[in-house]
Amino acid sequence: MAVLKKEFIDRMAENGGITKKAARLGFDLFIETLMEYMSENEKVMFSGFGRFEMKMAKEKKCRNPQSGDACIVPERRKMKFYASDTLASQIEEMERED
Repeated sequence: MAVLKKEFIDRMAENGGITKKAARLGFDLFIETLMEYMSENEKVMFSGFGRFEMKMAKEKKCRNPQSGDACIVPERRKMKFYASDTLASQIEEMERED
């Protein structure tokens, strides 16, 4: 099941003891700032969490699933997230507690 933006913001507010409005503002500001750095082709690194960066995805051949026709997906930029070892360890620890 996927977590929706509203649910994520509600939990941020609850965990942080802040209003939902303040949590939404903080979340939106984070996303806006991250996108600015990504558009400038910068790496954004958070110690103990991970890093975001833009990578080039190569052109590839594929098939249209509806028609079966062959097509080419052109080369494009994609945002990638690389989790830190610390984050991965913390998630594994939380899963073991459940």
